[in-house]
Amino acid sequence: MERRKFVIGLGALASGSAAAVGTGAFTSVTATRDIDVEVADDASAYLRLQGTGGANSDYVTDDGDGGTLAISLDESNSGSVSGGGEGVNPDAVTEIDDLFTVENQGTQEVTVSISKSGANSGLVSFYPEGEAYTGDSFADSDLTLSAGNGSDVWVEVDTEGASVSDGDVLLDSVTFTAEATP
Repeated sequence: MERRKFVIGLGALASGSAAAVGTGAFTSVTATRDIDVEVADDASAYLRLQGTGGANSDYVTDDGDGGTLAISLDESNSGSVSGGGEGVNPDAVTEIDDLFTVENQGTQEVTVSISKSGANSGLVSFYPEGEAYTGDSFADSDLTLSAGNGSDVWVEVDTEGASVSDGDVLLDSVTFTAEATP
């Protein structure tokens, strides 16, 4: 009788161990799935960048490269600007209000930041609406946008005390980064 209890107990222990460990163990799995991601122009993308269409719209185009936003404050824009200007003044502060809009067209809140490149990129600051010219530029604090909301962006070019002259390029490019907030 004791032998029968031992065999039953041993069988129960073996089946319990098999259930705990499982029989479908594997070391590695590779699975390929389809995903559709398309590139959209700046006006249609999840992070929309588009000119405001206001008084300063002469400085903004969306035909820079494949529908990307382009800002031109140099002589290449002299034919488009109604006044015929060819750049910003040396040793001066130039402020341009309501230049373009950045809008979250996604489904969740995002934090928008920028990075700039160019030999004189520190002379150019981008400000979200309401923070303009207070020193709180995108470089100082990021902009948080809930789904469906946006902000006009203002630009300040401060060449006071800078050793720049006619024809110097201030900014090569600006990269906007939008990260979903947790």
